[in-house]
Amino acid sequence: MSLQEEIAQVFKNWGSDLLEAERKALREKADKYTVSDWKAEHIAYVVGSGVLTGAIGGPVGLAAILPDLLWCKKVGTQGCLGIGYIKGYDIDYENDMNMILAVWSDLAEAAVSVPAGKVGIKVSNKILPKVAGKVVEKVILKGSSKIGAKLAAKAASKAATKLTAKLAAKTGVGWIPLIGGVVSGGINWWLLSGLLDAADAYYKSDYIVLKDDEISSLA
Repeated sequence: MSLQEEIAQVFKNWGSDLLEAERKALREKADKYTVSDWKAEHIAYVVGSGVLTGAIGGPVGLAAILPDLLWCKKVGTQGCLGIGYIKGYDIDYENDMNMILAVWSDLAEAAVSVPAGKVGIKVSNKILPKVAGKVVEKVILKGSSKIGAKLAAKAASKAATKLTAKLAAKTGVGWIPLIGGVVSGGINWWLLSGLLDAADAYYKSDYIVLKDDEISSLA
C-alpha cells in the first residue's frame, strides 16, 4: 500500500469511532471555550508533536510520519466537532467530519444557499427558505447510502492527495534533525488550522454545495 493510500485510510470516516464517554467529555470541555481559544489550543497540540517527531531525524523520524498523522486525526476530530458544540449544534458523529473534510479538500463548499443546477446537503435542522438547487437532507447520508459512501471515499482520497503533496517536503528533510522538526510542525499547523477553519465555515453555513458531478448525480 502506498503512503497516499495509507493516508486515505486515516482520513476515512473521521469522528464515528469516538466512544460515548469521549463524546460527553468533548461536549463538556467545549462549552467552556470560545472558538478562537479552542482553535489555538488544538493547533498547539499538533505543532508540538510535529516538532518533536520531526526533530528526531533519520529513519525514526520518517517512521513517525503515520503515527503523527494519527495523532493529528484524533486532535483534529475533537477540534472540529468541538467547534460545532461551541456554536450550539447537535453533532452528527457519522457524517459531520466527512462533510468538513469535503470542504477542506475542495470537494464541496460551505454556503448559505444552493444555486440552480447544484446539489446541496443541508447542514442544520433549521427550517430554511426554498432554494434554486436540489437539497439533500443529511439523514440520507447515514448507513450504506451511495451518496454518503461516495462522499466519504472521495473526501478521504482528495484530502490524502492534498496532504501527500505537503508530506513530500517532510520526507525530503526527514533525515535532518531540527530542520525536519520545523517542517513537520509547520505541516501539522497547516493541516489542523485548515481543518478547523473548514469546520468553522461548515457549522455557520446552512448547506455544503457539492462540486463533484459524480456525487451530485447520486442525489
